[in-house]
Amino acid sequence: AECDAEGGAHRSKREEMEGDASNAEEMAIARVGRRLYDHLFLGYTEKQWGCHPRELAPEVTGRIPVRSNFDPRYFTDKYQALPSRGYTALFASLLAHPRITVRLDADFHAIRSRLRFGRLFYTGPIDRYFEHADIGKLEYRSLRFERVVHRDTPFAQSTAVVNFPGPEAAYTRSVEYKHFLKQASPHSVSFREYSSAEGEPFYPVPSQRNAQRYERFRELAEQEEGVTFVGRLANYKYFNMDQAID
Repeated sequence: AECDAEGGAHRSKREEMEGDASNAEEMAIARVGRRLYDHLFLGYTEKQWGCHPRELAPEVTGRIPVRSNFDPRYFTDKYQALPSRGYTALFASLLAHPRITVRLDADFHAIRSRLRFGRLFYTGPIDRYFEHADIGKLEYRSLRFERVVHRDTPFAQSTAVVNFPGPEAAYTRSVEYKHFLKQASPHSVSFREYSSAEGEPFYPVPSQRNAQRYERFRELAEQEEGVTFVGRLANYKYFNMDQAID
């Protein structure tokens, strides 16, 4: 009972400090302390976002779960699942519908005037959609994937995702996808992820400057008739997969 009381007091103090956090560094320190912040959060955040945590919004480190138990899962939802054959097969099946036309190697903005539709669901970068507005560009981070083949190795990692927060590796994490669907094979493949400011946009950069600029784009989006802005790039916001599906 005494430990529970102490734990409750600690949580209350931590929540109070989190509420006062003005950037990602302050949020991480409030949640895990300076030592763990230096070892786990600082280097990883700099590699992932290309800047110091002080330049990023509190939610960057606030969304990472912190628990005082041995539950190894990222999410604690009672029911968790993946498509039985993976997301590639799921979307391939959806796009195979006879009423869906897929155009590859096509820039929407280049062919926009030739398209006819009742309603547009736009999932691209919102600043590209409104580039004529002279508001400026938003920042995004991309990823470069390095494929690593492991011969005569059923599993190269003990878990699907291994993070590398320190300076000993230029990549942020290594992912061995066969863990997710429990695939069995005598060899394996993993992918190392390198964060970059160049390339296909993956992640909106949650800084104060970007938030202020996005707000101007959002106001324009609300006035755009016949268009629904969907997803990370169009809403300039990070969505987990369950949120995207919902």
